[in-house]
Amino acid sequence: MLRAIRFFSLLLLGTGTVFYSPQAAAQALNPAGLEEWDSTNQVLFFVNGHPGSPIRAYTDYDQRGADIDVFKDFPSLQEFYADKLTAGPEGTTLIAATLNFGDHNIRELVLTYDSSGQLLKTWDPAPQYIEAIAYSKDDDAIFVLGGRNLPPGPYAATYPLLIEYNRDGRVLKAMAPASLLRDRDDSFNLGSQNGQPLLRVTKDRIYLYAPTNHEVVTCDRDGIVLAYRSFSKSIEKISTEDGYHLVQTHQTDFAENGDLVAELLLWNDDNSTSMMEVVRLSMSTGEAVSVHKASNSGRLWFVGMKDDQYLYLAGSKKLYIQSSAAQEPVPLNTKQID
Repeated sequence: MLRAIRFFSLLLLGTGTVFYSPQAAAQALNPAGLEEWDSTNQVLFFVNGHPGSPIRAYTDYDQRGADIDVFKDFPSLQEFYADKLTAGPEGTTLIAATLNFGDHNIRELVLTYDSSGQLLKTWDPAPQYIEAIAYSKDDDAIFVLGGRNLPPGPYAATYPLLIEYNRDGRVLKAMAPASLLRDRDDSFNLGSQNGQPLLRVTKDRIYLYAPTNHEVVTCDRDGIVLAYRSFSKSIEKISTEDGYHLVQTHQTDFAENGDLVAELLLWNDDNSTSMMEVVRLSMSTGEAVSVHKASNSGRLWFVGMKDDQYLYLAGSKKLYIQSSAAQEPVPLNTKQID
């Protein structure tokens, strides 16, 4: 998970931390790990793959369901990785998980937990890898983005990258051939500069982000491609302004119109300073526009788009929101968690 690189980021940011207004002091999250944003359902997860550290979810400041302890359901489990998560129907949570039982016994499964933290079912998406997962309430289906382990041949360019499943893991629809992307399934290779694969499903659109070449594809709900763009040049241009260069893409998300929003960690070698910048990349023009800059900060971390506003996390406990017209984020105004 790329947020694990945050330790390196904070070293770059130094001690010049800017502290924001304490007016949200009565509202606080209780994180249980690193954050993972479910863009489709607007739910914030905290994940830690160690025994005794549960998965915890929030809708704004309200905890969504009980804590989830995967280790209790797999007694011989040695390591657990929650690769991706999505908020399912009736308070359930679906986890694309890698389970390591030792002795080279590694399983990749989708785990479904109910709102009380009880394991309901597991299913195996093989031969598909899971790069991103999203539950859509509009048709009660689960969308999985990812490549497949296939030998070279003509099918390698045409196999689907996006599969729609029902709740039990039965395939409903196959969409988005690998040939859509410049490097096919290699387009999902992780790297700190490019960010993680991303999937967002709306009532009438499917948006996917392949990080290797900063590619964004917009489809309709049948997988018909409506728009495609690579943002590599746009990101390079905006990240190298004023002598900076890109070190890491912390987080990405989609705006309601399909624009890509990315948080970039930038570094200036000349004066040894860093910059956190959130940029919005237009699908229609390809241009990048700065949304928020924070020199020597690191206090706010971009989480994702909430109701087409920019959501930030401060100190892993406080939420801030920024409208498209605002210059600075303000505390998210919701009720206190007990």
